[in-house]
Amino acid sequence: MRTLAFRGLRLSRLGAMRGVGGGGPAGIASLFAGGQQGAWFDPSTLGTLFQDTAAATAITGAGQSVARINDRSGRDNHGIQDTASKRPTYQTAPARLALDKIDDVMLVTVPAGGWTGTMVLATDVGTASYEVTIPAGAYEIGGRDNGKYFPGGALVGQVIRNGSLTSGEKAAAEAEMVANGAVASYGAVTNMALFWRNRAEVTQFPLIDTSACTNLTSAWESCSNQVTVPSYDTSSVNNFRSAWYANSNIVTMTLLDTSSGSGFVLTWANCTSLTNFPANFFDDISGGDFDYAFYSTNLSEASIDNILVSLVASGIAAGTRRFLQTGGSAPSVAVGQPAIDTLRARGWTVIVTGGY
Repeated sequence: MRTLAFRGLRLSRLGAMRGVGGGGPAGIASLFAGGQQGAWFDPSTLGTLFQDTAAATAITGAGQSVARINDRSGRDNHGIQDTASKRPTYQTAPARLALDKIDDVMLVTVPAGGWTGTMVLATDVGTASYEVTIPAGAYEIGGRDNGKYFPGGALVGQVIRNGSLTSGEKAAAEAEMVANGAVASYGAVTNMALFWRNRAEVTQFPLIDTSACTNLTSAWESCSNQVTVPSYDTSSVNNFRSAWYANSNIVTMTLLDTSSGSGFVLTWANCTSLTNFPANFFDDISGGDFDYAFYSTNLSEASIDNILVSLVASGIAAGTRRFLQTGGSAPSVAVGQPAIDTLRARGWTVIVTGGY
């Protein structure tokens, strides 16, 4: 009897979580139960999708263009697209808004005061939670920069809550979206080029599984409010070109595995606050051109020395190799300049602050 009672209680709880009886998922709904501002977009709830901006004609099947997605948070911050050619397409298995990554995007009007908190973004290739600050006004749901840049090919769910979520709340919201068809991990993605470009609203990116990724070209380019870089597994990445270009708030770079790396052009260019760079970062690289890699940075003397000594340790000599640094400190006479001499003897062109 106790077993049956226990099973009945468990089923009752699961039913509440999954919205049995038509109530919808209680987990995400609870994030707004106290009147918190934000938005919740859920393509798996077909009744929130419409073919027109006035919500007169419902989406009824796959292949239809979505002009409006209603906000399930209860705050009436609906996503709208007035231009027919810029509307995403509703698809099924799983329910999602498919994006052409050319100009497909929805717009939500963020109310006065903006939103500072957490965004949970679920796509067809991965799901993650981000700390964000979103100013009042039009905000893009779907691709960034008028629909061009998005970490995947389709939106499966999105929550933005004014006020940060706890780790447990993030995990529960992510799990709910995965249950609706989102992919849980980015671990199978090999090409992340342009995924988060121009995400200036993100102040902190999560640690995601990048172990299969080979291409990070412009992955976080112009994420100007990112402060720290998580300890990503970049052991398979070949191309780092422009990966953190113009991340102007990063002060300290995290030590990453660059053993497969051979492309570093513009990687940290215009990271104007970048002061601290770890030793041994390039010891095991496979090759590559570093032209403009550290253009307009603020590297300390110890950091530029670390970089040059690490490039020497790599042993890379063959081919055309260029290294360019501007801004920040000049290399030291005792450590940095001898490293430059070694690189030049191997055929490198080296240009650094101070003109040595």
